[in-house]
Amino acid sequence: MVIGDVVDTGCGSLLKQDEFVEKLSDVRVVYLGETHTSSEDHKAQLAVLRKLQEKNPCIIVGMEMFPRSAQPVLDRYIKGEMTEEEFLREVQWDRVWGFPYPLYRGIIDFAREKRLRLLGLNAPSKIVSAIARGGLGSLSAEERAQVARDFHLDDAGNRLRIQKEYTVHGKEHIKSFEAFFEAQLAWEETMAETIAEQLRVGGEKCQIVVIVGKGHITGKLGIPYFAGLRVPHEYRTVAPVPFDYPFSSFDPDIAQYVMITDRSAPPHRPRLGVRIQTAASGKGVEVLDVFPESAAAKADIRKGDIIVQVDGTPVQFAEELQEAVAAGGLELTVEIERASKRLSTVVTIKE
Repeated sequence: MVIGDVVDTGCGSLLKQDEFVEKLSDVRVVYLGETHTSSEDHKAQLAVLRKLQEKNPCIIVGMEMFPRSAQPVLDRYIKGEMTEEEFLREVQWDRVWGFPYPLYRGIIDFAREKRLRLLGLNAPSKIVSAIARGGLGSLSAEERAQVARDFHLDDAGNRLRIQKEYTVHGKEHIKSFEAFFEAQLAWEETMAETIAEQLRVGGEKCQIVVIVGKGHITGKLGIPYFAGLRVPHEYRTVAPVPFDYPFSSFDPDIAQYVMITDRSAPPHRPRLGVRIQTAASGKGVEVLDVFPESAAAKADIRKGDIIVQVDGTPVQFAEELQEAVAAGGLELTVEIERASKRLSTVVTIKE
């Protein structure tokens, strides 16, 4: 397999690019899977999105990364009524999604350039966390209204799929497998419901292109399956896979079509070892947790600290902190605010 190949896993053959795009262009929904941290996956998604938009100007870009409640902000950003900084702050990117925004900038900028509707698909993370802690029955009426109306709790295939996830998942904040199952379904059922509702109102001419994690589309289950139960329709699933993928790229459980990509940059970029969010004051990045034995822990950075500068560069969002750390050397001077005091510490990053 070489970079640029497209595999039709249904018949095990290789497709030319034009043939591949043609097969995608005549269905209502196209799911473009991703590994969230893979820059190559996002490049592949954008390339397909561009080709589909050339064939059909009426494209709706559904994104797992945004909850449905963010729709008014998404609409304003697409119309050019906000700066990128304002957009990221109002959708609470660092808190809600948290992966580096530059990975997604190309897709979102393209949607803005072409005035394609961005559609927030997901359930609020705080509601899903509440389900994991106490189950669907623990939600208030107001909370219950923020996730899908219908849950297919008796579906054997999806129950088995999620059971496999449960066996390797940390269980510190999970009530039981049933609560975990309901919480996992909350993501997928809510996204499927949003897609189905858009299919009902969007008209036959518009195509929905869904940007989503690969795990939500594998095995002919997950979101495509749940959306199809609500509104029967034709769809295609696509998953980028690196050329050195250690398993078979012809496996139909990956997706209907597999795009062969280059390897992404190594994921082991320099890390402080903290979980963070933009500070409530809007000035700096708040440390939510410090991982044991991490570079931050050894430098006495603590939970509750506000990181305001790295090597003299101000930081406000998670991506700015990540970029500042990546751009620095093996020793970083980190300025923090703690209990109204300004402190400086040197963080040593392992090579």
